[in-house]
Amino acid sequence: MREKKVYEACRRLLTVCSNCKKEENILIVTDEDCLDMGMALWDAAEEFPNKSLILMETRKMHGEEPTDLVAAAMLKADVIFRATTFSLSHSMARRQACEAGARDLNCCDYDYSMLESGGLYNDFNGDSKRYVDQIAKGFEGGDQVHVTTKLGTDYYCSIKGHKIFAQYAMALEPGQTCSPPDVECAVGAIPGTAHGKLVIDGSITHPYIGLVKQPIVVYIEDSYCTKITGLVDGVEQDTEESKLFEKALAEGDLLKGDTKGMYRIGELAVGLNPAASLCGRMLEDEGCYGYMHCAFGNNETDNQDFILHIDMMFSGATMTVDGKTILKDGEVVF
Repeated sequence: MREKKVYEACRRLLTVCSNCKKEENILIVTDEDCLDMGMALWDAAEEFPNKSLILMETRKMHGEEPTDLVAAAMLKADVIFRATTFSLSHSMARRQACEAGARDLNCCDYDYSMLESGGLYNDFNGDSKRYVDQIAKGFEGGDQVHVTTKLGTDYYCSIKGHKIFAQYAMALEPGQTCSPPDVECAVGAIPGTAHGKLVIDGSITHPYIGLVKQPIVVYIEDSYCTKITGLVDGVEQDTEESKLFEKALAEGDLLKGDTKGMYRIGELAVGLNPAASLCGRMLEDEGCYGYMHCAFGNNETDNQDFILHIDMMFSGATMTVDGKTILKDGEVVF
């Protein structure tokens, strides 16, 4: 039964999410820790004669560049499936491959449970697409964003002039990238405009943490993290998880030369896949309907030289853009 569901999920990736054609050059990129996922895709692509699989050492952080050989192969592919432990979405290799015309699918951090049920079985042309379009409409032309939650999130920033990223979990045209089952609509805080605090009660996309056991409180001034603490029974205090998150940010920063780029907040996004559920896996969690996420590191606009990226999911948000409510207690407002 498991083998049948895994095959079905991989076939959805090859058809619904990417519309692969028989003659296309299909590249599966994988690493030592995700080889089983890479092979599952390979087996499902049985009728595609121009498929290739390339194996590399596992990266250390989301956004880290692949090897030069992998990057070169990505430039020659029509469709790329990235079955890796850490995401390459914010890497220059991915950007250059899409600029060259590749359709790109991020399949990082998958496990068998994600292939057996959940967000991958969503109707990507149904309600979730409608939700994405509605949030994009709310962001369009906007400036001041204010996000609150009942747990205490009170965060505001400007998005004026920032590109809007509508993610439908499908890459059907040359140059498109997607991260199925992640359905979301994202934008970013303009540098220097983000202030306030986030109370993270969902998950954090780093192996140190995953699903959050106790909420983590993150303070932001001038778009940089100034303090991280925990929240236990309504009282802020250091916790094991808050200390691990501090460690993750510090290590990511050192990996890129101690630039403080890991401490800068950028992405602001709304998860919009009603079939997804929080599980501690990045692409399922980011797309969960009812959750928002913000991210430290790469901002997809001005911060191109800093490629690392860590997402933080939190539930039940109310969000306004220039005073207009577009999300209420986690529900899209039409």
